[in-house]
Amino acid sequence: MLQTFKSNLLKEAQLVFARYGVNRLSESELIEALHVAPATFYGMFRDKNDLVVQAMAYDLERQKQEHQELFANFSTPIERLLAVCTHGYNEISKVTGNSLLEIQHLHPKAWNMMQDHLKNYGFLMIRDLIQEGVLHQQLRHDIDIGLVTKILMEMLNMALNHDLFPPDQYSRAEVMRSGFFYYMRGLCTDSGLRLVSSHFAKL
Repeated sequence: MLQTFKSNLLKEAQLVFARYGVNRLSESELIEALHVAPATFYGMFRDKNDLVVQAMAYDLERQKQEHQELFANFSTPIERLLAVCTHGYNEISKVTGNSLLEIQHLHPKAWNMMQDHLKNYGFLMIRDLIQEGVLHQQLRHDIDIGLVTKILMEMLNMALNHDLFPPDQYSRAEVMRSGFFYYMRGLCTDSGLRLVSSHFAKL
């Protein structure tokens, strides 16, 4: 019961961060926005930073579970790869304003957790899907799998880079669309492109 309540609270925190950003609200304002008593909040979190860290961990686990649900809906590696990339595209689209920049500079533990997730879980998942796609002749056989994986991951970092693409001038979603997905089309063989042509049409 307590764990369910805490999970719901972490979900609510994600919604609050999406609406206001991570640091617009003070700790007391955040507690009020979550509709919990201060004693309840401090019984679960040391402070606001601890909430940000736990909310990040909860969200990364949610994404893993959603990836597994995606894989259950698609049988081919190229479809799974595009589904994962689309999922990442949608996750980036939900990020508000300077939230990631705030996390990077003011909540380094949460930021490092996200970077470790991308480096370990994310990189290995994308690499394995690319390798399967090559074996199934859905992706070009002449690609360097490790290098292509690195490029795809760096495209994600590029979309998040405020110096390259200031959020008041560029939509992160459009940056991803213009780079990530067009690059992916070039990786596909004719048979792979036929499998995912309907997916590309929806992007």
